[in-house]
Amino acid sequence: MTKCQLTTKDFAIVKTMLDRLAWSGGPLVELLRCKLASAQVVFSNEADPDVVTLNSRVVFSVDGGSAHTRVVTQGPMDSMVGLTIPITVPRGLALLGLRKGQSMSVDRGRGTTEVIRVDDILYQPEASRPGITEAEPVAEMAGRRFPVLVFSADEPRPLGVRPKIRHTSDSGDDPGPSAA
Repeated sequence: MTKCQLTTKDFAIVKTMLDRLAWSGGPLVELLRCKLASAQVVFSNEADPDVVTLNSRVVFSVDGGSAHTRVVTQGPMDSMVGLTIPITVPRGLALLGLRKGQSMSVDRGRGTTEVIRVDDILYQPEASRPGITEAEPVAEMAGRRFPVLVFSADEPRPLGVRPKIRHTSDSGDDPGPSAA
């Protein structure tokens, strides 16, 4: 079983696909189960940049043949024929979650298989998001100061009794509304 890394979003999509197709016993069901069973699930800001996620542009080969470049998508995109590979087909689903250099064997039916190998990842949306690629270290967070909300009651009063509006001014001039 080939280990893979899925973002929480990608995992949820694959899980939903399995929920919808499990009754059919179709060709994707076993591959969906394999993906979910072998997945390391991470938040999108923790996804390794060398892992194929949804909307990644990936260079891959099939059975050591010539390289193909496609964008891994959730579903078929008719306007971009030849540019995308949806996860609704075995090759697309096999690519999802694999690392650069990693390969996976896919059942083609009738007892034959093919090996899909990730040769390169040209673009990964999670790695391209500014300021999100690295999680903040816990040690740095310990030294940070966070605002504290404090309730202060000058005069305790019973619940339901509205407080009186107080106005204090040394000069007798109206200071205007306070910035509460």
